[in-house]
Amino acid sequence: MILKIFFIINLIGFLFSNVSQKENLKSVKNSFNNNENASDYFKLFNKSFNILKVNYVDSLNESEIIKEGIKGLSKKLDPYTKLLEGSSLESYESLKKGKYGGVGIQITKRRDTLTVLNVFEDSPAYSEGIFTGDDIMMIDSTETKNLSIKECSNLIKGELDSSVVLHVYRSATKEKLKFELYRSNIKLQNVPYWGIDNDGVGYIKITKFSKNVDKDFKNALLELKENGLKKLIIDLRGNSGGLLNVAINMLDYITEKNDFLLEQRAKIKKFNRKYKSKIKPIIDSDIPIVVLINKSSASASEILSGAIQDLDRGIVIGEKSFGKGLVQRIWKLNDTLSIKLTSAKYYLPSGRLIQKQDYLDNGFLTDQLDKNDSLFYTKNGRLVKGGGGINPDIEIKKEKFTNFVNALWKEKMFLSFASKYVARNKNVLNEIEVTDKLLSSFYNFLLKSDFKYFEKGEKDINKIKKIINDKNISINPHSKNISYSKPSRLAKELDSYINLIKKINFYDEENLKFIRNGLLREISRLVHGEKERIKVSLFNDNVYLNALDIIKSERYYEILGY
Repeated sequence: MILKIFFIINLIGFLFSNVSQKENLKSVKNSFNNNENASDYFKLFNKSFNILKVNYVDSLNESEIIKEGIKGLSKKLDPYTKLLEGSSLESYESLKKGKYGGVGIQITKRRDTLTVLNVFEDSPAYSEGIFTGDDIMMIDSTETKNLSIKECSNLIKGELDSSVVLHVYRSATKEKLKFELYRSNIKLQNVPYWGIDNDGVGYIKITKFSKNVDKDFKNALLELKENGLKKLIIDLRGNSGGLLNVAINMLDYITEKNDFLLEQRAKIKKFNRKYKSKIKPIIDSDIPIVVLINKSSASASEILSGAIQDLDRGIVIGEKSFGKGLVQRIWKLNDTLSIKLTSAKYYLPSGRLIQKQDYLDNGFLTDQLDKNDSLFYTKNGRLVKGGGGINPDIEIKKEKFTNFVNALWKEKMFLSFASKYVARNKNVLNEIEVTDKLLSSFYNFLLKSDFKYFEKGEKDINKIKKIINDKNISINPHSKNISYSKPSRLAKELDSYINLIKKINFYDEENLKFIRNGLLREISRLVHGEKERIKVSLFNDNVYLNALDIIKSERYYEILGY
């Protein structure tokens, strides 16, 4: 108990003794004047510290105790208030700077094997000849087999101009290779693709609101406009947010000048702020806009989509968003520690707060206006609800993969096959087409690989097979008698049955649709890069295809109340 008190008191003393911002010190002072118990706890801190330091049986790691105290205190607040150190601090710094010190690769894991998922153009990895699909067996002298993706990423990243050695196995050619790479500034690829179709419908994919994403968005709009932009789809699915000012700048480019965009309400009045659009938009106001969201779209994604919805500048399609209506600021504690603190709520143009309440039962960050049943109105008088995220104007859930196709993606079978296929056919792959011959090659590849896929009920059948094999049971279908033979005929028949089901699954019409697209996506990525992969993935994206139909129809204007 004493140690717990020490944690909290030590945290308070450390935090406020190291924060230089005058407004925070003033706030603390005022709170002490209004609450005598606070100063009493500082006295308790000194007393507890002295008792512990003198009497505790072992030596105390004071810095670790302080850090754990900060972490413990933040658990009583909200999920976004936390201590930043090590990789978490580096991640935030990367977001803020829009770049990081690395070699320019995205990595994933297939079972225990670390695999290159994507190689950025003009990066050290690209220049030295690392390919998508390469397996990284060692980073410097450290084996990757038992490391997490995050641990591997931390080893690959580092100081600019420092070197890292990647030991690679290229399964397509069965080569063992060693690459010494010198880390450079790698720009975050958070606007990985934009394009326009023959009908003038533009599409922009945004994966994060990091620094310079607003500039990339602006460049995308200008390019699409030059190419005859008539309608626009903005894809924020899977985008967990980022920098608030970036989202505000992006709204500047697509809303009318002086449109009210957002209100930020903080405890410290100087941080209260109302945002309005400051410039003439890049695209005309009569260009229809559709924003795609899902349950992973959060924070800055909800600011952008919510403002567009409230201003009736466009419509929102997809799934209900995450529900994060809070703003965080960073206070630096020392050279290695910072605290990310929830300092404000944000309210959309209609006046609604979209913060969900499922993680708090004390109402600490909520008020009566924030409830799920609170009603607000858009610029045109459409009804919208506060609390719990952005409700789409049209709810469309993304078509789910079947268990079979899901297993193919999970086991990275499309990527593994594509790596070998491209290595053998790279000189003839100008245009990529998934033919019946290619499908057959993929099927044979699966048969020869270690692809693990279990049909519904297969694990139970395997248990029965084991019993049959152990007892060598065989059944004559024309007789009531059970005989014993080696090897078991019944077990073989069960294997044949399962294999037949799996073959039927592969050539099932629904599965084939996803398999064709999966092969097209991964082969396109290897031949033409990440942009082409995103482009071809849209061919089989039911949410995007529905949005495309709606934005081209009168239904779009009916939803907006025109």
